Amino acid sequence: MMLTTKKLFGSTNRLGKREKRILLLMLQKDNPPGHATLLWLSIYNEFKIDYSSLSKKYQPEYMEEKRCRCSIYRLVKRGFLKPLLVAQDFVLPDPRGSGYLFYYLTKSGRIVAEKVQQQNRGLTDQPDLKVALSKLRDMGHTQVTVAQIHEVLWQQSSQNFVTKEEFDKHWNGTKLGLMLRKCMVGRDRVGANDGRRLYRLQGATLF
Repeated sequence: MMLTTKKLFGSTNRLGKREKRILLLMLQKDNPPGHATLLWLSIYNEFKIDYSSLSKKYQPEYMEEKRCRCSIYRLVKRGFLKPLLVAQDFVLPDPRGSGYLFYYLTKSGRIVAEKVQQQNRGLTDQPDLKVALSKLRDMGHTQVTVAQIHEVLWQQSSQNFVTKEEFDKHWNGTKLGLMLRKCMVGRDRVGANDGRRLYRLQGATLF
């Protein structure tokens, strides 16, 4: 039975940190949606699993690999990931579904992965805004518009977004204006006939 969007969003709270990281790895490669991904290659890079010539089971990385396998199994069981038989030569037999090399995000898995991505970005919004305002202040500005801040934010974080449209949706004017009002001492109008706001950098609580 297909979970509702509300239940899918709620399910992110029941995901472990490792499961969230794996979903984000899958989301990075999910283009077009449902694209088969060589997941274990990404996992080895993300979790710094680099084996020496010794037997695997005697190396500390082996426990991390086992934890990742368990996380994949849980994601498969919940219907967020699906193992994919691309070619017999590329498949590791594992009845739990966590040993395959290739996986793809299901529709519900992509929704949850995007929610995790939004939550992660939300954690960095205030630090990102602080950096942007610091840059503008270092450039000699004492008052700035939302458009100026928006441009600096794009310059410093464009690599975190797939498109400019995605960035604009995340850092929309309403959200940015509310954050600025919370951290700024005061604001002024650009002019009598100009409704834009000028936000004062002096006295900002972020500094």
